[in-house]
Amino acid sequence: MAVHWWMVIAVYPFWASVAMQVGRLLRLQGSTAATHIQRRVCEQCGERETISRRVRYILRSYLDWGVLQEAGKKGVYSAGAILDLDDNKLIAWIVEAFLQSREGTTFPLKGVLDNPSLFPFRFKPIQAESLVASSTRLETLRHGLNEDLIMLIYNKSI
Repeated sequence: MAVHWWMVIAVYPFWASVAMQVGRLLRLQGSTAATHIQRRVCEQCGERETISRRVRYILRSYLDWGVLQEAGKKGVYSAGAILDLDDNKLIAWIVEAFLQSREGTTFPLKGVLDNPSLFPFRFKPIQAESLVASSTRLETLRHGLNEDLIMLIYNKSI
């Protein structure tokens, strides 16, 4: 599921926007209503019926995938199954996909692994050096005393 989740996020930025809002609201409140998610996404994308409809479709997909579950009341959701990820290569691939979806090449590692759009996943503690060893497209840079930046590179030979 982790591979499918990030393939969709890397290709469809709107899916990522909905995932971000769902993750934020679940962290803040433990549950969330579809209307709250729709309102926040509409603030970003504009008040159009197509936006509200697409948010409903994506929320239905989250329910089908099991990452959300209905919390008793219609239109109110809580977190579904949390998938524990402990494979360094899979985590490195997810970090790569995250960097691709953000259209940036550098991001704090802690910011990637704690990102609200990753609400269905729990990562084992991992060092930046382990990720770099698991991927030929990642490098790390120490920023300050204790912050690791992870970088996406396309060709190490250059």
